[in-house]
Amino acid sequence: MTSIVSNRLSGSRLPGSLSLAASLVLLSVLPARAQAIRGRVALPDSTPVVGARVELHRVGDDGGALLDSTISGGSGEFSFPLDTAGAPGALFLAAARYLDVLYWGPPMHGTAVPSEDGYLVQVFDTVAVPGPVDYLRTTMRHVVITPTVSALQVSEIIDVAGPPDRTLVSSGDSIAVWETSLAEGAHAVVSEEGGVPPEDLLLGKGSLGFRGALSPEGIRVAVSYVVPSSDFVLDVGDPTERLEVLVMPRPGLDLKVNGLAEAPTGAEMRIPVRRFTATDVARGTTVSVRSSIRQPGDGRPWAWLIAAIVLGAAALFMVRLNARHS
Repeated sequence: MTSIVSNRLSGSRLPGSLSLAASLVLLSVLPARAQAIRGRVALPDSTPVVGARVELHRVGDDGGALLDSTISGGSGEFSFPLDTAGAPGALFLAAARYLDVLYWGPPMHGTAVPSEDGYLVQVFDTVAVPGPVDYLRTTMRHVVITPTVSALQVSEIIDVAGPPDRTLVSSGDSIAVWETSLAEGAHAVVSEEGGVPPEDLLLGKGSLGFRGALSPEGIRVAVSYVVPSSDFVLDVGDPTERLEVLVMPRPGLDLKVNGLAEAPTGAEMRIPVRRFTATDVARGTTVSVRSSIRQPGDGRPWAWLIAAIVLGAAALFMVRLNARHS
């Protein structure tokens, strides 16, 4: 930041003493550039974690990069020098590996003033489970449905809250720690960008499982699939704080909806969709969106199908963008 101030003042006509005074004033009001990230690795009860591998990462417009690594000391402490000259707008964050699970600290701008309490990377003890646990909840489930004459294209984003004080790990490679149901008849299930790595998912016919490490930070799952009928019928697999369904429009589309209430789309959704929501949905609740399409009389059904698919992709993008900022 000193170089920025100097460059701004070098072309001024101020006397030398006044230039120095102006520099000191500017430096007092502009944010200080962090010279290092100094922090510690600890459990939730503040017990320090000694000997953990700690990494420094940078995330910018050009992607992410691992910059440095170290081992936490006797009180869990670590320190990284911070060089922000080449990436003024980047975010920096530290991550610590504990019991084979990687935990992330909060992101920090290079121009941020370090906290007096230091930078904390909180880690958790792990518990191996022999199958999906039944006490997890979904905080948000977004569903985008694109109807066709004989099938539905469905995309989902599911946010799952982790346990409050531990990380769940699978006791076997083919065992899920969390599982939920998909719509009846769902097949051709594929992982989508924006969620957990595809290798951590167990994709079944009508079901979806996660076999990775599920920490208190929770997970986001993104998938798409096909329902070979005109009916979207979902038996909610775990308690869900908010369920939101967007249905792409097309000429002649009629809907019969149960378990959801129609709601306005809001100004941020610039796509003419129909939106249905429910809150505090209990496990085992059945919701349905049954569609029927009256064939258009102009002989161009494929044009409407292509338009619906394009709108569906755009709506999913908006859902991901809104979920990312929620």
